[in-house]
Amino acid sequence: MKNIDHLKFGAHQLDGISALYLDGDFDSVINLLQGQVTSDCSKLEDGHGQPSALCDEKGYVLCNFDIFLHNKLVFIAIDEELENIFLNEMKKFSPFYKVVIKSYNICFTGWIRSPDETKLPNEQLIIATDNAHVSLLPHSENIEIEKNMSDVDRNSWSLSRKVLKDHIIQSKDSGKFRPHELMQHSSRVSFSKGCFRGQEIIARMEYLGKQKNQTALVVHDSPAEVEKFNIIGQTISKNKKYFSSCMGKKDLFSS
Repeated sequence: MKNIDHLKFGAHQLDGISALYLDGDFDSVINLLQGQVTSDCSKLEDGHGQPSALCDEKGYVLCNFDIFLHNKLVFIAIDEELENIFLNEMKKFSPFYKVVIKSYNICFTGWIRSPDETKLPNEQLIIATDNAHVSLLPHSENIEIEKNMSDVDRNSWSLSRKVLKDHIIQSKDSGKFRPHELMQHSSRVSFSKGCFRGQEIIARMEYLGKQKNQTALVVHDSPAEVEKFNIIGQTISKNKKYFSSCMGKKDLFSS
């Protein structure tokens, strides 16, 4: 069974995701983000979000998150356990841009759908591949999943993102791995936007470096089978199988 066969279309009301609102002049908000995060925020459009990351000066990923526009406001959707990491780092710079980062009372539905399905009015498209589109649907309070959207459990939502090679870190992984090791360099990093924190080292790995480690989804029967890897993020248990984002040297995946 191929990893892509574990992809499941549907929607799930997401718990444990915080919404942060960047309060300030729009251009100042974008300039703040452009100098810090890995994605190109100048290309943000309402309805088309971005998977992104915040790195330290040495290019190690501190946290992952999604950025989107909603009602002409800039939001960060981030796992609750990574929220303080983001806030503590960004608050070092936000006063210089007269931007205040605030918690915002908004809930999210995560939706994984076929690329052929019609986009919803409030949909924020985060990842678009030939196999699936991954979106967030923000709303002010939890609502019942719309009848035309098949409900899936949280494990299926998280697993589907792993299947699509979106390996999201947890706090235990913060500051330990660079985007290339996590396979985030193609989905969460812009190499044309200009300078951001850690950009020089990350760009050197892209154009001059030889990648020694990689992350891939491994399906296994017991935790002992993946002890040789670094486990990125959450291991998912489903249908008597374990699904882990495993990071290690390339030759380990063929052994």
